[in-house]
Amino acid sequence: MIPAFLLAAALTAAPCAADPLIANPTLKIVRARERAFDNYIVTLDVKNDGRQSQPPGTVQHLELVQHGNVLGKQPIPVLGMKESYIAAFRVRLPHQSNRPPFVVEFRYVLDTRNVAQANCNSSNDRLSATL
Repeated sequence: MIPAFLLAAALTAAPCAADPLIANPTLKIVRARERAFDNYIVTLDVKNDGRQSQPPGTVQHLELVQHGNVLGKQPIPVLGMKESYIAAFRVRLPHQSNRPPFVVEFRYVLDTRNVAQANCNSSNDRLSATL
Protein backbone atom coordinates (compact mmCIF):
# COMPACT_ATOMS: atom_id res chain seq x y z
CA MET A 1 0.00 0.00 0.00
CA ILE A 2 1.31 3.47 -0.93
CA PRO A 3 1.35 5.98 1.94
CA ALA A 4 -1.15 8.81 1.40
CA PHE A 5 1.51 11.56 1.54
CA LEU A 6 3.52 9.90 -1.26
CA LEU A 7 0.40 9.52 -3.41
CA ALA A 8 -0.54 13.18 -2.82
CA ALA A 9 2.98 14.32 -3.73
CA ALA A 10 2.92 12.27 -6.93
CA LEU A 11 -0.44 13.73 -7.96
CA THR A 12 0.68 17.28 -7.18
CA ALA A 13 3.87 16.92 -9.22
CA ALA A 14 2.06 15.50 -12.25
CA PRO A 15 2.19 17.87 -15.24
CA CYS A 16 -0.98 19.66 -16.24
CA ALA A 17 -3.05 18.70 -19.25
CA ALA A 18 -3.25 22.20 -20.76
CA ASP A 19 -1.74 25.18 -18.96
CA PRO A 20 -1.74 28.64 -20.57
CA LEU A 21 1.20 30.69 -19.31
CA ILE A 22 1.54 34.45 -19.89
CA ALA A 23 5.03 35.99 -19.95
CA ASN A 24 7.47 38.43 -21.56
CA PRO A 25 5.50 41.69 -21.77
CA THR A 26 6.99 44.44 -23.93
CA LEU A 27 6.05 48.04 -24.63
CA LYS A 28 6.68 50.13 -27.72
CA ILE A 29 5.53 53.74 -27.87
CA VAL A 30 4.66 55.18 -31.28
CA ARG A 31 3.72 58.82 -31.70
CA ALA A 32 0.22 59.13 -33.09
CA ARG A 33 -0.65 61.26 -36.13
CA GLU A 34 -2.33 63.62 -33.74
CA ARG A 35 0.83 64.79 -32.00
CA ALA A 36 -0.96 65.22 -28.67
CA PHE A 37 -1.21 61.41 -28.32
CA ASP A 38 0.99 58.34 -28.19
CA ASN A 39 0.06 54.79 -29.16
CA TYR A 40 1.28 52.26 -26.61
CA ILE A 41 1.78 48.89 -28.27
CA VAL A 42 1.89 46.22 -25.57
CA THR A 43 2.69 42.60 -26.45
CA LEU A 44 3.15 39.41 -24.48
CA ASP A 45 3.54 35.69 -25.05
CA VAL A 46 0.85 33.17 -24.26
CA LYS A 47 2.09 29.58 -24.26
CA ASN A 48 0.35 26.31 -23.52
CA ASP A 49 2.91 24.95 -21.09
CA GLY A 50 0.92 21.77 -20.46
CA ARG A 51 1.33 18.25 -21.80
CA GLN A 52 -1.81 18.30 -23.99
CA SER A 53 -3.59 20.59 -26.41
CA GLN A 54 -6.55 22.59 -25.21
CA PRO A 55 -9.88 21.03 -26.18
CA PRO A 56 -11.47 22.23 -29.43
CA GLY A 57 -14.04 24.94 -28.79
CA THR A 58 -12.14 26.48 -25.88
CA VAL A 59 -12.96 30.20 -25.73
CA GLN A 60 -10.50 32.45 -23.89
CA HIS A 61 -9.10 35.96 -23.87
CA LEU A 62 -6.55 38.25 -22.27
CA GLU A 63 -7.30 41.53 -20.55
CA LEU A 64 -4.96 44.48 -20.20
CA VAL A 65 -5.84 46.20 -16.90
CA GLN A 66 -4.61 49.43 -15.32
CA HIS A 67 -5.86 50.70 -11.94
CA GLY A 68 -8.77 48.22 -12.10
CA ASN A 69 -9.94 49.43 -15.54
CA VAL A 70 -9.84 47.07 -18.50
CA LEU A 71 -7.97 48.93 -21.26
CA GLY A 72 -8.40 46.17 -23.82
CA LYS A 73 -9.32 42.55 -24.51
CA GLN A 74 -7.61 40.19 -26.91
CA PRO A 75 -9.10 36.80 -27.92
CA ILE A 76 -6.69 33.87 -27.70
CA PRO A 77 -7.01 30.90 -30.07
CA VAL A 78 -7.08 27.30 -28.87
CA LEU A 79 -3.46 26.36 -28.16
CA GLY A 80 -1.83 23.05 -28.98
CA MET A 81 0.71 21.41 -26.71
CA LYS A 82 3.69 23.80 -26.24
CA GLU A 83 2.15 26.18 -28.83
CA SER A 84 2.71 29.93 -28.37
CA TYR A 85 0.69 32.95 -29.41
CA ILE A 86 1.75 36.60 -29.30
CA ALA A 87 -1.02 38.86 -28.06
CA ALA A 88 -0.96 42.60 -28.74
CA PHE A 89 -2.85 45.59 -27.41
CA ARG A 90 -2.89 49.20 -28.64
CA VAL A 91 -3.69 51.89 -26.12
CA ARG A 92 -3.91 55.57 -27.07
CA LEU A 93 -2.75 57.92 -24.30
CA PRO A 94 -1.92 61.63 -24.11
CA HIS A 95 1.69 62.38 -25.06
CA GLN A 96 4.04 63.02 -22.14
CA SER A 97 7.64 64.03 -22.67
CA ASN A 98 8.61 62.66 -19.23
CA ARG A 99 6.49 59.54 -19.23
CA PRO A 100 5.97 57.81 -15.88
CA PRO A 101 6.27 53.99 -15.78
CA PHE A 102 3.36 52.21 -17.46
CA VAL A 103 2.10 49.84 -14.75
CA VAL A 104 -0.41 47.23 -15.93
CA GLU A 105 -1.75 43.79 -15.17
CA PHE A 106 -2.46 41.07 -17.73
CA ARG A 107 -5.28 38.65 -16.93
CA TYR A 108 -5.95 35.36 -18.68
CA VAL A 109 -9.70 34.65 -18.74
CA LEU A 110 -11.23 31.29 -19.68
CA ASP A 111 -14.71 31.95 -21.08
CA THR A 112 -15.79 28.30 -21.42
CA ARG A 113 -16.39 25.94 -18.53
CA ASN A 114 -13.81 23.30 -19.42
CA VAL A 115 -11.33 24.48 -16.79
CA ALA A 116 -9.79 21.11 -15.97
CA GLN A 117 -8.97 20.39 -19.63
CA ALA A 118 -8.17 23.92 -20.85
CA ASN A 119 -6.37 25.49 -17.87
CA CYS A 120 -5.37 23.14 -15.07
CA ASN A 121 -3.19 25.70 -13.24
CA SER A 122 -4.61 29.13 -12.47
CA SER A 123 -1.56 30.33 -10.53
CA ASN A 124 -0.01 31.79 -13.71
CA ASP A 125 -3.15 33.51 -15.05
CA ARG A 126 -2.13 37.03 -13.97
CA LEU A 127 1.02 38.99 -14.61
CA SER A 128 1.83 42.46 -13.32
CA ALA A 129 4.35 44.55 -15.24
CA THR A 130 6.00 47.93 -15.05
CA LEU A 131 6.93 48.94 -18.59
